[in-house]
Amino acid sequence: MKHVAAAAGVSVMTVSLALRRAPSIPAATRERVLGAAEQLGYRRNPLVAALMADLRGKKARGAEAHTIAYVESYPADGPPQQTGSLRRFRDGVVAGAAKHGFGVQVFRLGEGGLSEARLEQVLEARGIRGVVFAPFPRTGSALMQAWGNHALAALGYSLARPGLHRAVNHQAHSIKLALAELRARGYRRIGLVIRRHEDQRTERNWLSSVLLAQHDAAGSELSYPLLLAEKIERRALLAWVKRERPEVVVTTEPEVGPMLPRGRAGGPGRVGFAHLHLTPDAVGCSGIDQNNERVGEAAVDLVVEQLHGNAFGVPGNPKTVLIEGRWVAGMTAPGHGTVSGRGGG
Repeated sequence: MKHVAAAAGVSVMTVSLALRRAPSIPAATRERVLGAAEQLGYRRNPLVAALMADLRGKKARGAEAHTIAYVESYPADGPPQQTGSLRRFRDGVVAGAAKHGFGVQVFRLGEGGLSEARLEQVLEARGIRGVVFAPFPRTGSALMQAWGNHALAALGYSLARPGLHRAVNHQAHSIKLALAELRARGYRRIGLVIRRHEDQRTERNWLSSVLLAQHDAAGSELSYPLLLAEKIERRALLAWVKRERPEVVVTTEPEVGPMLPRGRAGGPGRVGFAHLHLTPDAVGCSGIDQNNERVGEAAVDLVVEQLHGNAFGVPGNPKTVLIEGRWVAGMTAPGHGTVSGRGGG
């Protein structure tokens, strides 16, 4: 660090602050220091950086001195599945930050909150360098600010531009696991019902996984009928069930379960139901727990790794951390011929 200071014509303290993107350092000075560090090949030792960050956090006077920003943009009054899922993400971010000695401050972006430009200004002024973006309501969302002085990570695939490090459920594994569990329970005609929007939010992982299953099942007793639509309507769903005769339906849509033929419990007219994104309100429902808390923790790990490595701004080669889900055995898909009386989760 002394060599960088000499090359840039500043003090060692200024180098330290510039490398941490401290707002007290003028932009021109910061760029000069960064240029000198790059020319000399200087890299901070991440273990020493972690220790010093911990010490600074213990000595801090304000709640913002050792804080990660968690940025939400979904409306707070959404449907139960949506709010339950987002709450689990936030809980995971808080737990992950605490593990690293950080606190979390929640900010709202968009309607009812801050503009993106204002948000970046606020975080810059408060010295908050780490930022985790929660899933966005709109698939293909984009950030317009440079975010050059922050360590960034996103949850899910909804934030398309710029390409950030991100943590997400391993959807291809989730649906593969669901199909395997249902086959083990004797189901042979396993249908997928999904809205195009939900498939697009997963980078088409739901659809591609089922098409692969269909390909692999050619010539066997297994069948994977598919209903992919802009909107899942009861009449179209029942017509599809009558035509394709699925024994169980796998879906991300919570309203599908109650729409399915109810028939006699355990009888041939009843269609089983498994959900690909279980939330705490889906009591008794079979399906996949996507481990949202662990996804949130993984996003914080990505941010802290950047903070300790002095890596700020949009990464040149973003990486995606995939978190596997787990199967939850419920009453809605107990096994072929034994489906219980509950229709949905």
